[in-house]
Amino acid sequence: MSSRSTAAGLILLLLLAAPAAATYAGDKPLSSVFYDEFRGDYVYTVGNSTYSGALGPGDRYTVAFDPELPADAAVRYQRLYVYWAWSKLDQSAIYPVISLTRTDTGEQLTEAGRYTDSKGFASQNDFFSGADIFTTADLNPGTNSFAVVLENNATDNRTFVVQGIGLLAVYESPGSPEAIVWVSEGADLLYNSYGITPAMASSRIDFPGTIDRSGLDSAELLLVAPSGGYTREKIPVINRLFFNREGTGSMPSFFEAIISAVFPGSNGKEWTNVFDSDETMQIGIDRRDVLPYLQSDNNFARVQDEKDYLVLTNAVLRAERR
Repeated sequence: MSSRSTAAGLILLLLLAAPAAATYAGDKPLSSVFYDEFRGDYVYTVGNSTYSGALGPGDRYTVAFDPELPADAAVRYQRLYVYWAWSKLDQSAIYPVISLTRTDTGEQLTEAGRYTDSKGFASQNDFFSGADIFTTADLNPGTNSFAVVLENNATDNRTFVVQGIGLLAVYESPGSPEAIVWVSEGADLLYNSYGITPAMASSRIDFPGTIDRSGLDSAELLLVAPSGGYTREKIPVINRLFFNREGTGSMPSFFEAIISAVFPGSNGKEWTNVFDSDETMQIGIDRRDVLPYLQSDNNFARVQDEKDYLVLTNAVLRAERR
């Protein structure tokens, strides 16, 4: 047996032996945390987030936000998301110790949860990535200008990098249109490599509930994926997004095109290279219209990696009524 075959076999064995809860495959689907129909909307922003580089003990990282809410708004669901990666002590994986403080009030924010993922098998650079969830005082109507300061509070020499901090606020507003809003969050590391196929490196997001499509005016899907959309490799397709479509169909593309033309949206939709990021702002973000492909129930999206290397962390689907 060649050395290449032996190495491939060892990698496969390691993948099979690895815990199912942590691999490059889509094995940590996002959790549904909010779903309701009401008059209102949401805001999502990463402020002036940039890639931090390695943060050592005592190092700080600041992000400023400037979100605006309608004059009659009242927050229904709000979170701050710290997107971090490469958390290690020397060359060993270890979780970060993080604090977050608002500069305008001095409030030390409460950590409400942590989502993590990793390569999932023993090898070089098998470090943790994730999203820490923090709560803070609800945004006020009008313009909200504030900053948060993150600090590495480790008492040892552990380091990590921060790709940015996101702010999500879902708000009720009597003067806004009636809408249905779904929010999901988590951290699912996807990478088509080390024996993980694109089909395996896929993460599905479900949006439960029944919708009367006849009364809808718009539907937008927001996806957030740190590292998504940025790669130094010259690859034509680095990721795919499927909405209400299981994947590549079995019919020839010519027939699929005919069916789609006759029955628009009947087989969902597929897009490629969906995330927008760069070397400085490494949080991949995608917003797109999905109204033509919305179903009356069982709506879902699927993100698939093809050498992009991304962590899927957030999904918001909002459908607005006329």
